[in-house]
Amino acid sequence: MRQLAHEWQAAVNRDYNHPCIVAWVPLNESWGVPDIPNDPRQTDWLLALYHLTKALDPTRLVISNDGWEHARSDLLTIHDYTAEESVLRGRYSTIEQALLWTPGNHALLAPGVAYNGEPVLVTEFGGIAYRVSDQQGWGYSSAEDDETFVSGLRAVFAPMHESPLVQGFCYTQLTDVEQEINGLLTYDRQPKVELSIIRAIVTHSGDPSLIGGVAAQEKTS
Repeated sequence: MRQLAHEWQAAVNRDYNHPCIVAWVPLNESWGVPDIPNDPRQTDWLLALYHLTKALDPTRLVISNDGWEHARSDLLTIHDYTAEESVLRGRYSTIEQALLWTPGNHALLAPGVAYNGEPVLVTEFGGIAYRVSDQQGWGYSSAEDDETFVSGLRAVFAPMHESPLVQGFCYTQLTDVEQEINGLLTYDRQPKVELSIIRAIVTHSGDPSLIGGVAAQEKTS
């Protein structure tokens, strides 16, 4: 705790004037605090980090523990790699349904913490592995060809766009990385399918179900 408090203050002071920073996230997925349900000190530490960060910078949002087991937090951010469209639609239909979700067997809120109307964001989702080169890697679900990749993307993006609850999302991930092949683009930044299809799905516009039609329009325009 002493080491993190020291390094975190230095990081906030170092990066305070960068305009690209819109929120501070001192912890992610309970790393370093693995026993929040059974150790009240760990929830107290989340609260302390939240208030320390607010004291250092009252102008930005603070997410106490991105993904799950939030203590006080300005946003309720959730990590959800479920691939089934019907499950995602039901889960994000109401806050009551969302709070039942336990990613990795973790509750979304730390013990004794109540939901107080914070905006809900799904800050990790998707993660569909699709290999289109020699690169090896993994993802949270998989696709075998263009058609299953596109249908998988539609299945996870549509519930986010259409949810009355979700205020924002962050897909995993833009490009493949060294050990993961779950990008929309390859490691070398080449689209895995036509960019017009990716754009239609990500922006929830057009009809991405017509793979050939969308691709053909792109090529002829």
